[in-house]
Amino acid sequence: PFRWYGPGAERPMKVATFEKEFAARMNTRFALAVTSGTAALEAAVSALQIGPGDEVIIPAWTWHSSATAVIRAGALPVFAEIDESFNLDPADIERRITPNTRLIMAVHLQGCPADMDAILAIARKHRLRVLEDCAQSVGGSYKGKPLGSLGDIGIYSHQLNKTISAGEGGAVVTNDPVLFERAARFHDLGALRPLHASVVGQPQLDVFVGANYRMSEFTGGVMLAQLRKLDRIVNAVRPNAARVHEGIRDLPGLRLRHLP
Repeated sequence: PFRWYGPGAERPMKVATFEKEFAARMNTRFALAVTSGTAALEAAVSALQIGPGDEVIIPAWTWHSSATAVIRAGALPVFAEIDESFNLDPADIERRITPNTRLIMAVHLQGCPADMDAILAIARKHRLRVLEDCAQSVGGSYKGKPLGSLGDIGIYSHQLNKTISAGEGGAVVTNDPVLFERAARFHDLGALRPLHASVVGQPQLDVFVGANYRMSEFTGGVMLAQLRKLDRIVNAVRPNAARVHEGIRDLPGLRLRHLP
């Protein structure tokens, strides 16, 4: 049941296989399996080296882990307004930026992507990092690209209410080997196991103080089976949602949420 070793000659590989297949599905170089979406947020914030004195712009309406991950790193969450997609309003981001701003956290709430073109343009202009919180949008996409693959780093939740689930669980994705190494070290007591070292290719960091957010083989086995059903699940959800939208579209006084 422990992902790194155990009795018997066979090497535990369920979590490792899930990481490999999850990275491929999300069109990223790296994926890290963790115990929850909140753990994934903390690992991502640590990977980005957010800490005391830093400010992170987050939407004013989101799940509270978006804020607590920043607070637990010793940094300050700065709330920006949401737009008619119920996600971060690009028009309100720039006036929240200060010399201490380090990161924009784009949260894709309830299966709906934030306006990533505008958010990424602002981030590039001000040389800020972008973290995509895809906890509620596993399997969603923006202009054909999987959510989580557009920013510097992305996170997902596999808790019961999410698209695919093992009851609890989470994942971090990135294309940056240093961000992946730092997230992997943070989630495993600051160390880097041989498998993750081989994935990185050439480790570049020293040991540091980390947490313990390792996914077990039990969770990995369930998530691997769930991941292989993700496209089928998403393809079933979309026509159902479209049917509801069509059924209520002409109700007087009703305005549908904007879908970027």
